[in-house]
Amino acid sequence: MLPASDRTVQALPMLNRLRIPALMAGLAMLSACETMGPAQAPVDVPTLRQAAERLLEEEEFEPALQIYAQLVGATSGSELSGFLIAGAGVLVELGAYDTAGEWLDRAGSDATPEHAQRIPELREQIRAALSQVTAPLTRVALLLPLTGPQRQAAIAIQDGFLARHLSRETAARAGPALHIYDTGLLGTREAYLAARGDGAEFIVGPLLKPELEAVIDSAGQTPTLALNTSESGRSAPNLYQFALAPEDEASQVARHAVTSGELNAVALIPRNDWGNRLLGSFRSELEALGGHLLQVRTYDPAGQDFSTAITTVLNIDKSDQRRQQLGADLGIPLEFESRRRQDIDAIFVAADAGSGRLLAPQLRFYFAGDIPTYATSAIYESSRQNGDLNGLMFADTPWVLAADAAPPTMAAALRRYWPERTSAQWTRFYGFGFDAYRLMLALHGNPGSLTSFPALSGELSLDESGRVRRELPLAQFRDGLPVAVEPEAGAAPETAAELAGLR
Repeated sequence: MLPASDRTVQALPMLNRLRIPALMAGLAMLSACETMGPAQAPVDVPTLRQAAERLLEEEEFEPALQIYAQLVGATSGSELSGFLIAGAGVLVELGAYDTAGEWLDRAGSDATPEHAQRIPELREQIRAALSQVTAPLTRVALLLPLTGPQRQAAIAIQDGFLARHLSRETAARAGPALHIYDTGLLGTREAYLAARGDGAEFIVGPLLKPELEAVIDSAGQTPTLALNTSESGRSAPNLYQFALAPEDEASQVARHAVTSGELNAVALIPRNDWGNRLLGSFRSELEALGGHLLQVRTYDPAGQDFSTAITTVLNIDKSDQRRQQLGADLGIPLEFESRRRQDIDAIFVAADAGSGRLLAPQLRFYFAGDIPTYATSAIYESSRQNGDLNGLMFADTPWVLAADAAPPTMAAALRRYWPERTSAQWTRFYGFGFDAYRLMLALHGNPGSLTSFPALSGELSLDESGRVRRELPLAQFRDGLPVAVEPEAGAAPETAAELAGLR
């Protein structure tokens, strides 16, 4: 579950009351209903209940509380108790724990059994939250390479971070002062030391692996959430590492393959460091779960004809050699159809969208269209020209695969203010920045409670080394668009050949 620190700045309950206008309005309405009894004016209770539930789904807690306060003033008996308990849940989300306790006290006597079981749950949340109250953050720093080759990605991450910082929820709580440092202009170590010297209580960044290595020896004094992971595996006290690592995605598809009973795999990877890193993650996860990597072949990422790598990894070249040898032995020409090896359960393809659009049709041409084929999010750049990728499965962030994964207000703001950044690539960076802010608040409060919570970048959890792990959903290209793969539904994904209309 997401810690309470993500949705509050962990201020004392009385301070929260003073800072949340909507909460004050709700308390005033509650006070009135206590003295006046149920409201005389007719109220459409079902419509208001639905409106409050819809607002909660969108994480619009303050207006939802206003509606619950209105319902409390308009109902009685067990119905009143239900709304008091629901309203107490909203108050807990807002950090107004004392008032939440008062609402629960009022609700207890008339609560239905279904509603009553929520009371001890909420009281435990209140107790746990109060035990973790710490001084709120007052000054934080964000370190990004806003000049240089990574400028566009850094700006998108900054925009996501600012979106969370300037959100209505944070602004209502007088969020911390934010100072942004350009590592491209200042130098990474200089920017980090400047942020610390300027009194930052929490530092988010740097972004690039070499930048992290440059400051890792200085980390420890100030809590730091690096936006990448150390190449050497190094860590430090108070240093947390969060990255959109493609290695996470390679591990994810390996787990999915094994879960689906696909234990024997082959891999096609580009001849570069990126391909080697993805292969290492895929192989490690596959073999750790009992699978086997039968064969690996590399390809030139600048090329267009991948037939040599494909026919080799599928053993088609050996099939052709046997035909030629047999024809020579018999001294007659033979009618022969090449055959691929039959012991392959899955194919892992490390490729970007450009190479993927060339590789996928060639795999189908060489009789591999019916083999489940996996890739990482690099295969998906936009919603255009993806028909050649039909059948491929890949892991990606929830927001890219499901537009409703983000709060509607946030998604609308992205479309309005940054319409040129709504493609998959920029959506990942934007959500990454948004999640980094959430993680900062949670880590400041109680990092030990970060077991797992849903975010725009995946299901996040913190391991013992301080690295944030991501669990990602999978999708399959169908009619050129990614469609979520739901393994629990029991239906197997369609094959590439079926989706291409070849079978």
